[in-house]
Parts: sequence; C-alpha cells; structure tokens
Amino acid sequence: MRVPVRSHMDDEDYDFRFGAPPDYDLANLAYLSGKTMRHAEGSLEQVVEDLVKTWEFERSHKLDPAKHKTVDQEKFMVGHDGKKMFNNIEANQVGNYNVLLEGVAPDLWAPGQSWHDTHQHLKDAFSAFPWEILKVFSGPPTVAFSWRHWAHFTGTYKGNKGEGQLVEMFGFGTATVSDTLQLQEVNVYYKPEEWLEVMQGKRPSSDLSGAKSLLGPCCPVTGLAGDCEASGSAPHA
Repeated sequence: MRVPVRSHMDDEDYDFRFGAPPDYDLANLAYLSGKTMRHAEGSLEQVVEDLVKTWEFERSHKLDPAKHKTVDQEKFMVGHDGKKMFNNIEANQVGNYNVLLEGVAPDLWAPGQSWHDTHQHLKDAFSAFPWEILKVFSGPPTVAFSWRHWAHFTGTYKGNKGEGQLVEMFGFGTATVSDTLQLQEVNVYYKPEEWLEVMQGKRPSSDLSGAKSLLGPCCPVTGLAGDCEASGSAPHA
C-alpha cells in the first residue's frame, strides 16, 4: 500500500523543531490501517492529500517559515469557518491547532495557548491522528475538497480518559493554489465544538460518526437523508 509522500524533508539543511527530520512510520501505519479511501495513483485526491500532509509537516517541524515550500510566502492565508485569517508568519507562530480552533468558546479551547501546549494535548490523547482526503470536487486554481480526521482515544485529554473509542472529525475545505501548486489561501469548514465536547467527555463519540453533524442522519444502505425504515431499506446485518 502506498504511504503518503511528504516532500521537502531532506532536499536541503533545515532547522527542525526537534533537532532532526520527523519519523512518520507510526503516523503512516495509523493512516493505512484506518483510512476509508483508496485513491487512484496520480489522482487529484492523491496530489492534494500529499500537498496537505507536506504542508502540515513543514508547519509542525520546520522552524523557519521562509523555508516552507508548500506555501506562497507573500499570499498565504489560512483560517476556518469565517474566523480570523492568519498569514504565514502568524500561523507559524501559533501553530495549526490554534489557527484551526481560533474563536472557539474558551471553555472548549483556551485562547493564548503555546504551540507546545496545543500539540501536547493531542499527543496525550492519541498515539497518532491521521487525516485523509475524501473527495476533491474541483481542480486548480481553487481546489474544493472534503476530508476526514480520526484517532482512537487511548490516552487522556485534559483529565478525561479515553476508552479506545474511535473519534472522527469531518469537514470541507477550499485551497487556492499557484501554478506551481503552492498554497495561497486555505479555508476550512467543520464543527470543532462538537469534537472538543467529545474529547472532554461531554458527548459520545458516536455523535461524530458518519459526519452526521454536517450532513444530518442518513441511511448506511442508500446514503440518503433519513433513516433506513423511512427510505424503505433494511440495514445491513
């Protein structure tokens, strides 16, 4: 099975956050064992997924944002759900979690957390936190896509101990890219509050399954809105 390609890791000398290039063996294993899609070789889905994973690697591990080759240094902006947009320097300073949880209620995500603190919260909860592209709806220069994030909650999140349950997150996004596929503007759309409530033990993880909070209930047989009885189909045994 093909593992994700994270580029720009060893093409020159970089100042890495932890002193050396990261090892993605565990992350790749979790991705391969838990992903739901198998994209064709060379497909737009595969290209976009590799681009996003390379961007995440650069943002998390390369200290100098000027060395982030997945982004257009002058134009890059990123944000979620109509909240504040961060430029390349700002996003690098606060980290991806703070960017993508900007403006969430402070009882769910406290403002002003450091890069280290935000990443430690998730490391304490999950052994890995894979991400996959589900579908790409339009190609460059504006790429529209759906995505899935998932993990087994085997650790502890802010005092709430997991029981190994699958915790999923679904969403949509748009990314404007240059003619060399550098990211210029990224907008992410999802419901982070529900995911954080699950992590804090305030709601069951089943509330997140199948993207119900985004799409509403749908029949697993037909994929149509409503339950199976209403649609005339019986659920799988």
